[in-house]
Amino acid sequence: MKKLCFIFVLISSLGFSQSNPEKRPIQGFYFSPEVSAGFNLSNIIASNRDKQNNPENQYTTYPNDFSYGISAVAGYNFIPNLSLGGGIKYTYTTDNFHIVYGIIQPKILFNVDDGEPVFIDLTYGFQLNKSVVNDSDLYGIKVGKLVSHSTRLSQQGGLYFEGQQLGNTGVTFVGLFYGLTIFSNKNYNEYGKD
Repeated sequence: MKKLCFIFVLISSLGFSQSNPEKRPIQGFYFSPEVSAGFNLSNIIASNRDKQNNPENQYTTYPNDFSYGISAVAGYNFIPNLSLGGGIKYTYTTDNFHIVYGIIQPKILFNVDDGEPVFIDLTYGFQLNKSVVNDSDLYGIKVGKLVSHSTRLSQQGGLYFEGQQLGNTGVTFVGLFYGLTIFSNKNYNEYGKD
């Protein structure tokens, strides 16, 4: 009986086993310049709160409705699903709020074996320059997609949610970003291997 069970398990495992698809290699070093634009959610929240507290003051305006940024990150892809990078980010929020951050950015990739992986970036930034505010911090999360039309170059785009502590004021931005990523060791595009 034991021999029959063993033969049955052996036949079923050989007959119904699935072949492993070819895994993507580690992509190595990367460099990623990026632009972003976001809307200040904090102003909407503050405006609604002020209108509820003082209904006669309906037309309060708040500065810095939008934030614009440009960043450059260089890093290394340790395993196919995880990379760690660091770089700089410049943000413009309102007049004299020109802040340059040093950023640390781990990236988690999903569907790496698919031609177009989805990723989540977690970002922490600390202020490098002198501005109207000092010692500001940046915390953020980005969700996006990498689209690879050529071997070493990928486009990336998606949504970001970012909080900045500007002195005694905290602001929250939500927006869109677009960038390019250049890899040192990537040998495939969205259609497969080159």
